[in-house]
Amino acid sequence: MSQGNSSITEHQRAFAQVDERARHLLKTLVERYIVEGQPVGSRQLARDAGLQLSAATVRNVMADLEEIGLVVSPHTSAGRVPTQLGYRFFVDMLIQVRPLNENRSQALLEQLGSGPASPGTAAQVASQVLSHLTRMAGFVRVPKRSQSAFRHIDFVALGQQRILVVLVTHTGQVENRIIQIERPLSPGELVQAANYFNERYAGLPLGEVARMLQAELLQARNQLDCILRSAMEMGQEVLNLRDDEVVIDGEFNLLDAPGLDNLQQLRDLMETVRRGEDLIHLLDESARADGIRIFIGEESGFASMSQFSLVTAPYQLDGQVVGVLGVLGPTRMPYQDIIPLVDCTAQLLSGALSTK
Repeated sequence: MSQGNSSITEHQRAFAQVDERARHLLKTLVERYIVEGQPVGSRQLARDAGLQLSAATVRNVMADLEEIGLVVSPHTSAGRVPTQLGYRFFVDMLIQVRPLNENRSQALLEQLGSGPASPGTAAQVASQVLSHLTRMAGFVRVPKRSQSAFRHIDFVALGQQRILVVLVTHTGQVENRIIQIERPLSPGELVQAANYFNERYAGLPLGEVARMLQAELLQARNQLDCILRSAMEMGQEVLNLRDDEVVIDGEFNLLDAPGLDNLQQLRDLMETVRRGEDLIHLLDESARADGIRIFIGEESGFASMSQFSLVTAPYQLDGQVVGVLGVLGPTRMPYQDIIPLVDCTAQLLSGALSTK
């Protein structure tokens, strides 16, 4: 699994010191801690591991794992819990990820593949599905409008010099905006204006169309006839691009995240989720990764997320990555269940978009 902003060298040093017996014990400890949320004692671990080891032997192994930073004792006489590095070892080296069973895959397909009208609608459905199935926060980075290709535009007169502009991209995104123009344009003039756009800009990224419009208006404003200038101005107004949209569902589930009793940390996290800027940074970074990417705790680089993990996967349109989706939850999440769910949702969303 790809990881966040953590030290590869540190991981390699620690991981190289863990033999097979210690790996089995660490895997058992992490799995039990994820389920129960309580420090795991040596006697309990000896019974669960099924290796016919004495509690004393297990204590010695745990002491070695604690020395290299994979587990920690929260109290002097208590058992041990995994550290952030321990979770990373578990995810990278020990986890057994199985594909979703057929019933779960079919249920996802029915929800995501039932014909969403646009990427925005599909993103909303996907985030709701992820949140509902995990009881955590589901999120989807909507495709950047500036990178979407222009398909066509229509101008519809509404009266009193008001125009409805309908912009459609190659992803099926539809942008509707009502704008005010300086003088009335006849239906024929509006068709002429739309034809100019559709012939000149079809297939170009919206960001490039916006830059071309700005340059042409600045360079040849006096030479443009009234209809053409109006068309460009109408197009420029509707192409006021926003590239920072993230659809989030179930963020209040995080208030019930197990093991979190620091109210200030919860407030900071909710503010991070509300603003979305940090998530956007991480999701844009994830879009450049190949497949699943996981940020555990401080690997995200943001203090407010130090007790949380982010599991992400890119989704595609016609073979090109256009966005990222995933789940935000506590570091004590069931990674073996979350990872295939996120992966399958990304694949199904890609399929749903590519059939539009």
